[in-house]
Amino acid sequence: MLGSILSQYARSLAVFAVFLLMVLVEALGIREAIYPGLESFFNWMNQSSWIGVIGTTYGSVYATVEALHLLSMAVLGGTVLATDLRLLGMIFKDVPSETLVTGTHKCFRWALLMAILTGIFCAAGVGNKVYFMEVFWIKMLVLIAGSCFMLFIKQPLLTSRPHAQINPWTIRLVAVTSMLIWFTVAATGRWIGFS
Repeated sequence: MLGSILSQYARSLAVFAVFLLMVLVEALGIREAIYPGLESFFNWMNQSSWIGVIGTTYGSVYATVEALHLLSMAVLGGTVLATDLRLLGMIFKDVPSETLVTGTHKCFRWALLMAILTGIFCAAGVGNKVYFMEVFWIKMLVLIAGSCFMLFIKQPLLTSRPHAQINPWTIRLVAVTSMLIWFTVAATGRWIGFS
């Protein structure tokens, strides 16, 4: 019985374990113990790595990559909003939610990949600045949490069977949770720009 439950919810339990691990890392002060050792890495990224040198030397290249980062985040946010608002029954009511979930997920994966790649370049260009920003670290944790939630909970749940067979409250809870997570990613990213 227990083995059946564990195998049925293996992905959800794995994501829960990751969240729990992140909470324990923060609560036990492990991040604070590791944090000072990362300063030399961020300085190296900024001053010695080729992406850091390009980012600090050529302002137009940095601005272009940053624009691509913002565009990829906009596409990512658009796919999340389109999917979640459809799951809540607010938009695209004439399109089956299964069709929209499947179609937007491909776009989501590409936008996430582009956001991560351009984000690494942007962080390398200002590595000695973002290292000291608490909001940067919060964004990274929420980005990891959002990616895990999307790839291991939301998408497998919504593609496992027709949405009519899933509890409507479960679908609503998943949609609201998804929007809250990705709104936090966007808000913390914007806050980095103000810092």
